Amino acid sequence: MLQVQRGNLPKNLITPKTTERIHFCGWRRDMEDMILVLDAFLAHGSELWMFNEVSEKEREKKLTDGGLDICRLANIILVNREGNAVIRRHLESLPLESFDSILILADESVEDSAIQADSRSLATLLLIRDIQAKRQPYRESMVSKIHGGSSSQGSWREEMQQASDKSVIISEILDPRTKNLLSMSKISDYVLSNELISMALAMVAEDRQINDVLEELFAEEVRQLAWVMPTGYWVA
Repeated sequence: MLQVQRGNLPKNLITPKTTERIHFCGWRRDMEDMILVLDAFLAHGSELWMFNEVSEKEREKKLTDGGLDICRLANIILVNREGNAVIRRHLESLPLESFDSILILADESVEDSAIQADSRSLATLLLIRDIQAKRQPYRESMVSKIHGGSSSQGSWREEMQQASDKSVIISEILDPRTKNLLSMSKISDYVLSNELISMALAMVAEDRQINDVLEELFAEEVRQLAWVMPTGYWVA
């Protein structure tokens, strides 16, 4: 079996971590695992906002039952907000323009129906993008273009792109057919979670040694990867 020696990143490639604001929209059964990974990855003082229809008391119970001790989180501060992610006024109560990253989860309340879960996720994605676009400072400069004869479709796309440049939004989808719809609508902010699992299983079935690589990449202890030139080797 090929043995690979662990190396160290060159000092000029190591950048100091900065605090971030992350937003989880929806609730998954493995939420405690996601929180633990973020706590290991993010800088101290970062915030994780959780917005869903599960009450705060019930959230704490579910996280505790899953093995997460909230008091022992080292780097992130949990901020709980309750609401429906497909109701605009509920989303408008959040500082959506201030988040560095937003993850729209396939909510467990509709996980039995992939189509319903995807419809909910995409509706939330479009609502968030529209709210962000209307809150960005460039909004006023766009008014003159709209009145100057620009098409409403072109203006909408420009606003969405501007909002996309401000923060990263990833929407989880379950049905592969939804991916085709997204490609036609030119919305690329999504991850097809079921397909990722299938691809991982297929790789391991083809070559068992791939499992060691996947375990290393997705371990709780965060790994850093960098492309080192001119040799072109990955250093972990």
